[in-house]
Amino acid sequence: MPTGSVRHFFPGGNTPQGFVSYYDYIISPNAKRIFILKGGPGTGKSTFMKRIGAEMNAAGFAVEHHHCSSDNNSLDGIVIPALEIAFIDGTAPHITDPKNPGCVDEIIHLGDYWNESDIVKHKTDILACNAKIKTSFQRAYRLLRSARALYDDWEAVNTAALNTATANVMAADLTAALFPSVQTVGSGKTRKLFVSAITPNGSVNYLNSLVGTMPSRYIITGAPGSGKSTIVQKIANAANEKGLDVELFYCPFDPLKPEHLIIPALGIAVATSIEPHTVSTDGAAKIVDMDNCLDQTVLANNQEATKYDKTMYHELFSKAVSSIYQAKQLHDELEQYYIPYMDFAGIEILWKKTLDRVLAYAN
Repeated sequence: MPTGSVRHFFPGGNTPQGFVSYYDYIISPNAKRIFILKGGPGTGKSTFMKRIGAEMNAAGFAVEHHHCSSDNNSLDGIVIPALEIAFIDGTAPHITDPKNPGCVDEIIHLGDYWNESDIVKHKTDILACNAKIKTSFQRAYRLLRSARALYDDWEAVNTAALNTATANVMAADLTAALFPSVQTVGSGKTRKLFVSAITPNGSVNYLNSLVGTMPSRYIITGAPGSGKSTIVQKIANAANEKGLDVELFYCPFDPLKPEHLIIPALGIAVATSIEPHTVSTDGAAKIVDMDNCLDQTVLANNQEATKYDKTMYHELFSKAVSSIYQAKQLHDELEQYYIPYMDFAGIEILWKKTLDRVLAYAN
């Protein structure tokens, strides 16, 4: 049996506004079954989900991996779309509780498999470690806000140089090219997620697992403030008005700004390409360069200011990543107060029972 495909997302992100969650879009609340995993660090939530996903993938099912932005090698969720089944990490900072208990949602509490009396012995250390993690994230978010201010100043120069009329024509031409034969009118749905994140390893994205797999790829390039996200939003709106569902992916540096979209029914991806998430233009159906809409005289007159903004932005962003990395190191330390006192043999039995239940849905 051929192995199923894997798509990769981030359902939440570290942003200048703090942790921003799109967890409500991992799967519909009316899905067939949503398993919400609870338990402390090191209790095996991510491993539990990875192993379920691997088994279903080996059985030929497409699986979605929803990664943790504070540790992109760890999972905060998996989805098996064909079965309408999801597993979601329901712990802080993305606390998730059952919305439809019993009939859709249920809790898998891995805390039932720890030796509480032994963990309590480390209470002082656990509290101190959690406090340090909180401090590290708070500093990271302050630094990201400072970096964002410099980025906004850099972006403002390009926005002032933007020829709006030309940009609108380019947006209209691209939109028309995407829907030449779509005549339906309706109200499509929008699924909101991240495909990139600010992680302990810096900026990480999974564009290749999403955009790279689409039959038709449209790439929008251009400097910050050149109107790329505006075009993405216009296309998403147009698709929805034609009754088409879209997946809309937001910028972790500006979590209300759309960066990329996929229209599954048409096999179309529209992606913006700019550091740190560049997209290969090989085989692209069309490349739209928004820098063609910028007044070069305005850019030249602000060259020194822009150079300063870029330099300071990169420095502050790097320091923010260092703070997130520090939080990850502390979290690894925190896990060591739990791992020795877990009954992993008991969790293994639970995992096998849960896998059997998922396979029963498949049958």
